[in-house]
Amino acid sequence: MKLVKAAKYIFWTFYNIWFYLLVFVFTIIIILPSFIFVIINKGWYKHFYKMGVLWSDLILLGMGLIPIKNKSPNTIKNHPYIFVANHVSMIDVMLLVSTIRHNPLVFIGKKELEKIPIFGFIYKHTMILVDRSSNESKKKVFEETKNKLNSGISLGIFPEGTVPGIEVELAPFKHGAFTMAIEHQVPIVPMTFLDNKKRFPWSYGGLIGGSKGSPGKLRVKIHDPIHTTGMIKEDRVALSEKVRKIILDDLRNTK
Repeated sequence: MKLVKAAKYIFWTFYNIWFYLLVFVFTIIIILPSFIFVIINKGWYKHFYKMGVLWSDLILLGMGLIPIKNKSPNTIKNHPYIFVANHVSMIDVMLLVSTIRHNPLVFIGKKELEKIPIFGFIYKHTMILVDRSSNESKKKVFEETKNKLNSGISLGIFPEGTVPGIEVELAPFKHGAFTMAIEHQVPIVPMTFLDNKKRFPWSYGGLIGGSKGSPGKLRVKIHDPIHTTGMIKEDRVALSEKVRKIILDDLRNTK
């Protein structure tokens, strides 16, 4: 029994190290060279996004993780959407990008992430950063969001706001994504990641034995867009609760 436990511990340790190695290598080989598109002209982001899809595909493949979606997104090309999903793992971003491969999107994320070497520099110039403690930052996010959506670029948002504890099934949703959807009259597309927590849970203990995980299927349940035409700001809570119920039902009822 102790031998089996030790073997699992060693596997999990190397599996986690392998993930960070893949991210580093493919960022240097794929993302950095293609990043020149964004530096020269932000209007070329859609070309850069194609490389982001390749980056995501290769990392998931290298980890032995196979995305399986219930259907293709019922979306219109070059039309903006807000894609929302549950947040349980560091592979959530890769899986969302790999799944929504034909709708270029940007993520709204924490400003603190721009401090990460290499990744932070790219993140700062391609994503929308928000400092939740600053009202000025929130106003800037609104303008940046408006510009992205008007140019046909979608948003990827994890409405839980952060990765909850491993014991939490689905944390309460923050209303930002739903407020944006209503203010800009953009459809919301709910997505449920069914296996990410099992395959590669968020690491709480660092690289060495920090998280478990194993190769296997990553099932994604994609729902039809929920249109926000005619909704007003006061509808954001009801919309948030509706989307959360959809995702929670998937987590509880899908075997």
